[in-house]
Amino acid sequence: MKKINLMDIYKLTFSVSVAFAIMLIGCGGGGNSARQTLPGENPTGPYVITGTGTGTVTSTGTNTYTNTDTNTGTGTITKTDTNTGTSTEARTPAEMLIDGWGVMGDGNFGGSLSYFSYVLNLSNSSKDERQQAFNGRGWARAKYYNIIEGLDDFKSSYQLSEINSNAYKESILGYALALIQATGDSNIDRAIVLLADELKLSNPSFVLSYEHTCIGVTSPEAHAMLAYAYFWRGKNELAKAQIMQAKKDDSSSNGIVAQIYSTLELSGLFDN
Repeated sequence: MKKINLMDIYKLTFSVSVAFAIMLIGCGGGGNSARQTLPGENPTGPYVITGTGTGTVTSTGTNTYTNTDTNTGTGTITKTDTNTGTSTEARTPAEMLIDGWGVMGDGNFGGSLSYFSYVLNLSNSSKDERQQAFNGRGWARAKYYNIIEGLDDFKSSYQLSEINSNAYKESILGYALALIQATGDSNIDRAIVLLADELKLSNPSFVLSYEHTCIGVTSPEAHAMLAYAYFWRGKNELAKAQIMQAKKDDSSSNGIVAQIYSTLELSGLFDN
């Protein structure tokens, strides 16, 4: 009975503060100091994006990105180099996707969100481009706010996915992490299927790789999140195999893997 109570306490704690591993992406501006950061989230919170009007996004780097679209799909996004004063206009969805990932890599998550939203508003965006845009916007929202804010976009991207398309693995990863953040047995079960089966993380030694490294989730962190999901559902031996390999691959003492390991240890995973 004592063990059950302890595990319930840790489930509740994870439900409230949830997210050791998923959100190095962006734990939004709610100011909740109890909440932990998941892989992929930005631990410092949302970036402030300045500009005028509802469609303007200005970066803090050497380039200024201005979106003149008003959510009609008919506007344009221009990129102005503040050093030379020259402007170029990105017209195609493919160009918008490249710029969206580019500004995300620069830390301008609000600007990135604007680019991906723009692609989704264009009538000439292909199915693959829309899938990539949903994926990118999911990660932009995760980094600007928190991982769960990207859940609907990740799900939309996943549903549009062609297996092994550019955004396939990234959208599955985001979708699974958002489900774990949402908590609940059915969400955790779905996350396990996504991580273990579709991303092939059931093999603890499998190394996960994907295209956009600015997402910020390492392979050991993904395995550690799967370990937590297994533990949540009482699959302790599978959880042990995952977390021990993750800890072997990431030996840092204060990273997300270490945090999850400590939580599982305190929750009694290694008692038997």
